[in-house]
Amino acid sequence: MTYGMSQYQSQSGTYLPPREVEAMAFRHVNDLLSKAKTHSDRQSALSANLKLWGILLQGVQRVDCPLDEILRNDLTTVGTWSMRYANVALNSDTSLKALIDINEDMIEGLSASAPITAAPYASSTTPGEARMAVQMVG
Repeated sequence: MTYGMSQYQSQSGTYLPPREVEAMAFRHVNDLLSKAKTHSDRQSALSANLKLWGILLQGVQRVDCPLDEILRNDLTTVGTWSMRYANVALNSDTSLKALIDINEDMIEGLSASAPITAAPYASSTTPGEARMAVQMVG
């Protein structure tokens, strides 16, 4: 922990757990992606998405990463796909819904207090809400 962080924590008395900080980062990026109406806003939102996933992938690839190998591999696959998709979307009018959906899944996983059990995909959405199926290739 850096000196500045330790001083902040000692002064504030409380701090957020790392999972909550990560969930907040994904919420922020999703907010930017969903509100991006202009070309400039879209590029800023996609850049924020690329930075977030880049930081996450750097952490996952560290030797001292506490996550098990299967989860690390899955996060690497999803993160790489998300970054490729965002790069394509930077230069086209590709929908941002798939990125928002992936980030929402990350938020749900980070916010879960208990292990998540597998459930049918269709039951995870509310009536009338359509989620884009994403096929990860390449």
